[in-house]
Amino acid sequence: SRTEASALFDEAVGRVLARLGMPSARFVTEITPSGALSPSGADSVRFLFNANGGEGLQSLERIASGGETSRVMLALKSIVARSTKLPTILFDEIDTGVSGKIADAMGRIIAELGDSMQVVNITHLPQVASKGAAHFVVYKRDGRTSITRLTAEERTTEIAKMLSGSRITDAALSQARILLGK
Repeated sequence: SRTEASALFDEAVGRVLARLGMPSARFVTEITPSGALSPSGADSVRFLFNANGGEGLQSLERIASGGETSRVMLALKSIVARSTKLPTILFDEIDTGVSGKIADAMGRIIAELGDSMQVVNITHLPQVASKGAAHFVVYKRDGRTSITRLTAEERTTEIAKMLSGSRITDAALSQARILLGK
């Protein structure tokens, strides 16, 4: 059943990777008999990957860059979360190593997951943070970690900070409003 499911799974991963700026990527689940029965079955599973399509497949952990790994992880987790109907999923900086258009695409996929489950997403990217239904900021004060839900106005300011750093410019505020759809 793993072998039968792997072809559909690989196609689904490929579709998500195409949305994440990797239309030529190849992802293949390699299933081989392990010779011994273990708690995870009687076979061994490896993920093979090629970001550019034209080269040979290699083990995902050996070949993928940081940004490619982030995109593959989001693809894998989004497919598994949907198929298992998880009530909640937590992403902790799953967008590491990406920016710009790819960060925006990741934010859209994460937001789509929020249509059918609760999503908690920790990010430093304004393109991703702007897609959420609610925005919290985590900060440390006097050695204690705190979390606060932002108002709409505070959210705009926080997205602007993510764009421009400590000095919030009118351009950053304007871009934050655009990202937030205001």
